[in-house]
Amino acid sequence: MWQYAVVILLVFLVLCYKRYNFLKLFEKIDGPKAYPIVGNALLFKNPSKNIAIFNEFPAKYGKTAKIFTGMRLSLLTTDVKLLEVVMNSPNLINKSDDYILIFNRWLGDGLLISSGDKWRAHRKILTPAFHYKILEDFIEVFESRGKFLVDNLLKASREDCVNVHTIFSLYTLDVICDTAMGTSVNAQCNPDHKYMEAIKTMLDIAVARIMNPIYRNEWAYKFTNIYKTEMKALETITSFSLGIIEKRRKFLESRHSVDENECDEFGKRRKMTFMDILLKSTINGKPLTNEEIRQEVDTFLFEGHDTTSAAISFTCYNLSKNPEVQKLAYEEICHVLPTDRAVTIEDLQNLKYLEMVIKESLRLYPSVAFHARVVDKEFDYNGTKIPKDIMIAINQYTLHRDPVEFPDPEKFDPLRFTAEKQSKRHPLAYIPFSAGHRNCIGQKFAMLELKSAIAKVIKNFELLPVPGYSPQLISKVTLTSDNGICVKLKPRSA
Repeated sequence: MWQYAVVILLVFLVLCYKRYNFLKLFEKIDGPKAYPIVGNALLFKNPSKNIAIFNEFPAKYGKTAKIFTGMRLSLLTTDVKLLEVVMNSPNLINKSDDYILIFNRWLGDGLLISSGDKWRAHRKILTPAFHYKILEDFIEVFESRGKFLVDNLLKASREDCVNVHTIFSLYTLDVICDTAMGTSVNAQCNPDHKYMEAIKTMLDIAVARIMNPIYRNEWAYKFTNIYKTEMKALETITSFSLGIIEKRRKFLESRHSVDENECDEFGKRRKMTFMDILLKSTINGKPLTNEEIRQEVDTFLFEGHDTTSAAISFTCYNLSKNPEVQKLAYEEICHVLPTDRAVTIEDLQNLKYLEMVIKESLRLYPSVAFHARVVDKEFDYNGTKIPKDIMIAINQYTLHRDPVEFPDPEKFDPLRFTAEKQSKRHPLAYIPFSAGHRNCIGQKFAMLELKSAIAKVIKNFELLPVPGYSPQLISKVTLTSDNGICVKLKPRSA
């Protein structure tokens, strides 16, 4: 028994020595007081307060602060000069251990958390999935699914307070399943879809694991009840995805064709889905396995519906609070979008003011409030040596509120995103889709979907604020609100 005690003591002493070295190495960088073993865990024990706490960091500690997760040190930054290094360096493409901790069993080596040669190979395969020609095909999906969205919003408009985030989440799940998997799940007609519930469970568990030191330890975590809950949710997610992948694989094999211009039985050109590209791709002459495809598909199902639904919801909330902006957006939509034919990709691209509205909403409420990189190779920054394996976290929520780059930062002003004003800002002062080597591969897809959905909402409803309501922000991997994202919907007269 005493042998185990000696081992534990030695491990503890090694960690203490590392902590001491970190404190010496980063003595020029300020940060909140950290305690042995727990680090800054006590400061961040309430996830609903973390956004506000981190937002105060630049004023208290400077643009780059040091924080301890247990005994491990990380840097949290809003410094655009440091971001130039982080975003543009080929030695800083690896995501943090937190991503692996919370996503490994779910997303495996999918594009979100993979690194090195595997990430580069998969990124190369997936880039054509967002070619203009393929995106053009998806507009029809946005439109058809948007009709169900309007119907659901109309039913909800009888209430004085509507949590639109719930409704938009179902819409974006329908869209991403149709476009990425070529399969309809009809989530808007089935709000209790098991896949949807499993995703919510996984996100709740992700927050718990990041914040709780016991849950962060893989050995201890496996003895907890939430581990059992995760396994059950994961079984739902993987069986759903693998079933569709196998079905799609057999369908493609039965066609004996790789012609992307092939037509269906109605004479329409078949849409090339994200999954089709994966199923037809090879790496070093070998096709991807079902499990590799599942990891990529699940990555896109998660990222393509959760982040987008948050962005639509917060944009609608901002429009409800700014009627003069909503009026200008409504007038543009009525002027640009056709009434005598189907909406095209060019129509959506011509919604210039609405695009500025969306960008300003993503400035105030970025879908991902924090993201991080791990240093692969030591480098110097401002006289401080940044060693290998240190995590550098980007506080995107606060970065977008820098009063130097964005005067009167809490004001909602879409005109910040005119071409002239954008050219005067540092290019990394605004990064809602990240930047550099690991920027969001689906950002063009996302912007088209956002425009399509929000245009439909504004065209059919006047968005009004709910008296006394304000969102209680919380970062559950994506930025959301503990009390929903709520507006009042007033149907426009025909």
